[in-house]
Amino acid sequence: MKMKSFKQELTNYNKQIELEIKKFFNDKIKEETDSSLKKNYELLKTFVLNGGKRLRPTIFIATYKGFGGKKNVLKNSLSVEFFHNATLIEDDVMDEDDYRRNKPTIHKLLSNEFLGKYDERKYKGLLFNKESVRNSVSNSILLSNLLYCFGAECISGFDDSKIKKCLEIYNKAFIKVNQGQLKDLEFERELVSEKEYIDMANNKTAHLIRASMEIGAVLADAEPKQIDAVINFAMNITLAFQIKDDLMDVDQNSKKGHELASDIKQGKQTLLIIKALELADKKDRKKLLRVLGNSCASNKNITKAISVLEHTGAIDYCENFAKKKIVIGKQWLKKAALNKNEEEFLLKMADFVVDRNI
Repeated sequence: MKMKSFKQELTNYNKQIELEIKKFFNDKIKEETDSSLKKNYELLKTFVLNGGKRLRPTIFIATYKGFGGKKNVLKNSLSVEFFHNATLIEDDVMDEDDYRRNKPTIHKLLSNEFLGKYDERKYKGLLFNKESVRNSVSNSILLSNLLYCFGAECISGFDDSKIKKCLEIYNKAFIKVNQGQLKDLEFERELVSEKEYIDMANNKTAHLIRASMEIGAVLADAEPKQIDAVINFAMNITLAFQIKDDLMDVDQNSKKGHELASDIKQGKQTLLIIKALELADKKDRKKLLRVLGNSCASNKNITKAISVLEHTGAIDYCENFAKKKIVIGKQWLKKAALNKNEEEFLLKMADFVVDRNI
């Protein structure tokens, strides 16, 4: 019953945030005089509204309210949602995914639009061999840049000193996320340790959740000790979130929106793979390595690889690791002295991180 109550509250946040997203883009489209830019803003609007849990702006708002903030910060909270979606656009290009949340990615939408207007033209380029691909990838990168800047634009409505501090947090998070992504790409080419994976995940995933809470806390005039407490909460639960994401990649029942074992086929070094390779015998290691980084891996070999993850204990290890991080995160949150309602909501948010299947 409690989880249902939490989900209702999460849904309520989601509805408010999505209305604000629509308003933001509708205003941008209305103000813009260039017809091609209007179409691009429509594409961004479609992509951002194509599902998603809105966890980052929700956490932003809950933290702000939890420290006694009284203003309407819905527009401000879009900063971290636009930041997040900007990184997703680039992730989809790097991972060569045509669909996210079972809907077309930005580069897929752009490619469809291009081919609706022009005939395909093939050529011998240094990076591309199709005009539609070059056009869609190039425009995706530019739209991602715009979306990140729209996020920075949303950090306004407070005194100058707070805006300056929040922009510093926002930009620092962007640096950390990109550093994490660089490491993630590097890890596709070599085997790594558990510590290296955790350091990468802390940068790539955790720093944006951290920024969401830290900006909310700064805008609400939280004390330094309180800010430190929510930062530690964010870093712990986000690592659990990332590990849960990795587990969902090999779970037939998850609703992640990607094909089964897509991360493994792309060669991603997750804690799940790292632990399985550590615990597996020679025969099982071969089964895993046959699939790792093999985009053409057969369903039969994928099933064998997932079986290895199960009987080596790698899945159990990761599940327990995530649960321990949630416990530590909750302990930190209780030190922050948030208002009771928001504290309870964020504690339930922590549980949702490891219980979800989306």
